[in-house]
Amino acid sequence: MYCRNCGKEILDKAVVCIHCGVETKTGNKYCPNCGEAHDPLAIYCVKCGHSFIKRNDSFAMSANSFEEAILTCLKKFATFEGRANRTEYWSWWIFSLVLSLITFIPVVGWLIGVIFLIPSLAVGARRLHDIGKSGLLLLVGLIPVLGAIALLILFCQPSQEGDNRYGANPN
Repeated sequence: MYCRNCGKEILDKAVVCIHCGVETKTGNKYCPNCGEAHDPLAIYCVKCGHSFIKRNDSFAMSANSFEEAILTCLKKFATFEGRANRTEYWSWWIFSLVLSLITFIPVVGWLIGVIFLIPSLAVGARRLHDIGKSGLLLLVGLIPVLGAIALLILFCQPSQEGDNRYGANPN
């Protein structure tokens, strides 16, 4: 965080700038970007345009998080215990789909699908654990059309805050 008066870097939780002594105006009623007081229900600062909406980082994807998610799935190849956030789950599915589609020989694409069956089921079970549901709900996918829709809705749910009975929050 930077001081709104002198522009020098200060600690995020500082109450007063150690360089010039100006109050930092931290807290929920002040903009963390410019220090302007705002309505607690506002979604952006009227003065500087800073957004007060906190984004869920578990759904944001960068190149590093994509690669890390794939490596995590490969390390937990057949691990059905624990939790997997949305980034890990959807990164794995994108990776496995692209890998099976870029093979021009149908037999190789089918073989990749068979090899990725167990890790796909494992990351699906861990994803369901992340929202507080049993991994056995994967069996709902056996119901034609409706099962796939139900699982899609479940897989898009945000992570359960804090720890749950399946483990610590992976975020």
